[in-house]
Amino acid sequence: MTTHLKTVKATFIIGFILVGTLFSSSLLSPYSTTASAKIVTYPAYITIDIDPSSLEALNTPITIETALTIKLKIGYFFAGPENILAIKTFGQLWVYGSFIVFPQQIHLTITEKPNWADIYLVTPDIYIDSPDITVTYADANIVISPYENAPAQPYSIGINAYAKPLGRIAEVNFSTTLNFQPEFIPLISVEVDNPIRQVGPREPVNFAVTIKNLGNKEIIVHGVIKDELAEWAPLISPTETIIAPAGEAKMTFSVIAPYNFGWHNEQRTFTVIFTPEKSPPSTPAITGSPHSIQVRVNSIGFSAPGFEPILLFAALTLVVIILKKRKKT
Repeated sequence: MTTHLKTVKATFIIGFILVGTLFSSSLLSPYSTTASAKIVTYPAYITIDIDPSSLEALNTPITIETALTIKLKIGYFFAGPENILAIKTFGQLWVYGSFIVFPQQIHLTITEKPNWADIYLVTPDIYIDSPDITVTYADANIVISPYENAPAQPYSIGINAYAKPLGRIAEVNFSTTLNFQPEFIPLISVEVDNPIRQVGPREPVNFAVTIKNLGNKEIIVHGVIKDELAEWAPLISPTETIIAPAGEAKMTFSVIAPYNFGWHNEQRTFTVIFTPEKSPPSTPAITGSPHSIQVRVNSIGFSAPGFEPILLFAALTLVVIILKKRKKT
């Protein structure tokens, strides 16, 4: 009997110590990392997905100088016994280290941010209520706003999520990438060196054209002559050229005046059209607005506008004088 009482007493003391240990752990922060909290731990997991409502916008090039908000779905769960939380009081105390179930904080950060865009998280910290062995989701929003100098090419930023330990749930760190592309800006400037020239019959003339790429991606510029006049033998060389962002290229427009040009006061105007296209080419082609220039060739010729009557009178006088001299001889 005495032995039985001692056994009961020992069991009671051990039970009291265990319960005391559990209660003492509940007085600590649920985020405690003490050794007692790490005797048994459960691994945690985080998922980051793009909300379906944002997929189409993210797969479309982002317009320059506009803000695009992308909605993210952040998931959190831990791997533990399936029935542990079914035991309400004991399960919560065992898993969370407290009778009160505290939300799990997940801190989000962005890595590899470029200097040509404003990218930020609307709410860097999100909270998961009542973490469970099944996935629980919370929403987060990320804003992407490309600047004017943003390159029109795919780019990836990193998104990192961290959750510290919660009771017996271990800490977790998860990273993924988000891909996007700024919109293509097909902008060019075209300048002509000395666009007005004076020529005579069969005289060639070359107009030097400088084209600058003001856009955010490599482009192909096509040159086309409008209303070609075969007798002038117009030529654009080269007919197309590739220009890097912030770069420039030279093209030459040439004509040769026909035989019947230059004997009188004449002029002829030519129009050349330059069109930027995304490089490398795609189908359908992605082009910008055409940019037109005009050049002009003039010829004073051998006439003297306003003096024709005087010249005619002088010519007639000269003829009369010559005829009189012939009669005297």
